[in-house]
Amino acid sequence: MKKISIGDLPVYRAAAPNVRDNLLLVDGTDGAENLSVGVGIYNKGQASEFHTHENEEEVMIYLRGEGLMRMEDGTEYSLKRGDITYVPANEPHRLYNTGDGEFVFLFVYSPMGPEKNIRKWDIVEGLSMTLDDLV
Repeated sequence: MKKISIGDLPVYRAAAPNVRDNLLLVDGTDGAENLSVGVGIYNKGQASEFHTHENEEEVMIYLRGEGLMRMEDGTEYSLKRGDITYVPANEPHRLYNTGDGEFVFLFVYSPMGPEKNIRKWDIVEGLSMTLDDLV
């Protein structure tokens, strides 16, 4: 068992042009073997690039704000607090913040993998999050 406090976790920021922030809540560095869990925080107008998780399934639970999931075939899904998406391995997708405030969601990868790339992003010095910042 390991106890983790959100306020003690570093905030990782992706480089331009797809700037966005992530917290990694649990992954292999915490002893997990089969999944990783984190929080994505997209400010107004921010988006991910089109990307694919080659071997990992992804579940996202939307906690705050409004967004859009676009699939490679052009299908789009509007997203809001309380929505959940499941993206199978090898399915290209892109996530956008379409609202006026922050778009915040919990993500789970199984098996682990994509969080290793997030750990390569810059750490935002002096920025910490609380649960109130996320929900």
